Amino acid sequence: MASSTDKNARPREDLKVLYDYELTNAPGKSIVGLELYYKPNGTSPPHRHAGATAVAYVVEGELLSGMNGNPPQVYTAGQKFVERPGCHHTVSDNNSSTKPMKAIVVLVVDTAVLKSEKGYAALMEVDDGWE
Repeated sequence: MASSTDKNARPREDLKVLYDYELTNAPGKSIVGLELYYKPNGTSPPHRHAGATAVAYVVEGELLSGMNGNPPQVYTAGQKFVERPGCHHTVSDNNSSTKPMKAIVVLVVDTAVLKSEKGYAALMEVDDGWE
């Protein structure tokens, strides 16, 4: 039986696509809006975003986020951060074991990534050994 500290036993993120538009002023690029939701104690495995620039805005709760091996930081409602292309998002957790967390994530990504066989799933490239 997995312990409560086993990341694979924790609830995973819920993602909902809010919008997806091709950018006519930036040929070959699209902008995608996502709602990211974590149940209490929720987590995402280490990942990258397919070369996209991602901006996250916390709407509710607290998000613990660490990138590129840097110490994780807590972001609360009304705070935001950016992930540059190629960024390795090593920690992405709900910072609370009792309250949910919700954020809006906006990604600017190559349209070809979205039109690939993987579709939206290509936006979250999970590290080997986590799926």
